[in-house]
Amino acid sequence: MTGTIIPGPFETDESFDSLFPVHIRQLSKLHWSPLQAVRIASAFLAPCAEASVIDIGAGVGKFIIAASHFTQGHFTGIEYQKNLVVAGKKVISGLNATRAQLLHTGFKGFDISPYSGIYFYNSFYENLIADEALQEANGNGQQYENYMALFREKLTAMPPGTRLATYWLDSPEVPGCYTLQESHLAARLKLWIKAN
Repeated sequence: MTGTIIPGPFETDESFDSLFPVHIRQLSKLHWSPLQAVRIASAFLAPCAEASVIDIGAGVGKFIIAASHFTQGHFTGIEYQKNLVVAGKKVISGLNATRAQLLHTGFKGFDISPYSGIYFYNSFYENLIADEALQEANGNGQQYENYMALFREKLTAMPPGTRLATYWLDSPEVPGCYTLQESHLAARLKLWIKAN
């Protein structure tokens, strides 16, 4: 018997993206972390089953869904765009990804202090671009700066030992109390730990 072997959803970015409707899938290349980055970052952020990781600006939840597949940690994503949350929750349910949770909420009032790890794929950058696929992006530079200041403030308030993975974020945006441990993927993915 011959035929095409269909890859599992965590083997390639294309196979993962195919879990979503076409109009949402189109966001992948610009707004979703590649599985290679997810694999590396999740291993760092969730070194044990007790690890609890927050993804800020999770979109459809690609990071949290794939990370819960690759590791034993627990992953929560927050996203303010309801259409992305609805699409992500359908995939989480369909895959029975019980250690992935996607919440429809904004960053400003959300408490990140209970989490041992933080994943951040420069989600506030969408405030600087006009993208019709993102329903609420508005090209607002001041809003971007405000969010980044709040991000740095919340990171600074985290306890020593907090793990941070950043993707496509300049190092000066990370508070000086975090020490760079590793960088991968041509330094686009950086892994940090908050010092004592």
